[in-house]
Amino acid sequence: MSPNAYVCFKNGLLCGYPGEEEVEPASFTWTYDDFEQHLGESITPSMYRFMAEYVNDNISKEELYEIQGGDYCPGDLEEEAVNTYFELPINQRIALHEQMLGDLRNKKKIAEAKEMAAIDAMLDEHNPFGKNSPINHEYTEFMNGLVVKNRTKADRIENEIHEEEQWRGGHEEGAENDVL
Repeated sequence: MSPNAYVCFKNGLLCGYPGEEEVEPASFTWTYDDFEQHLGESITPSMYRFMAEYVNDNISKEELYEIQGGDYCPGDLEEEAVNTYFELPINQRIALHEQMLGDLRNKKKIAEAKEMAAIDAMLDEHNPFGKNSPINHEYTEFMNGLVVKNRTKADRIENEIHEEEQWRGGHEEGAENDVL
């Protein structure tokens, strides 16, 4: 019998769910720290993404049973993910880094555009409801929620961009001659 547990990405983090649907909360979420403890230093979003995808692709049935029972503890699989990342040729790590920066910058632009669209929608000339409308208050609260949600998302992404910009692959100080 196979376990019902599964893993998937939610809000940028890899999560393990005990059942077949996301109706229950995640029983385990892989954080940056789950990989950093094997490395002894901080990782960036591109490194996390690679390592979490490695876990997602290589998790065993036994580990899924542990997630299902709420007993999963990070260990060997996460260490393998860290080691596999550093076994990649530097060109691949650079490409992952550059791809992540591009993706994050695009996501930030979208979040900021959604925030501005929600603000514009609340302006008197764009508001589809008059001030005396019985649903104007609910509409304004909903739009304010969109503003806050997208501002929070843009700020989180800005932090991720800053983290990713701190990435160092070893090629910065003369190792570029070793690039494959």
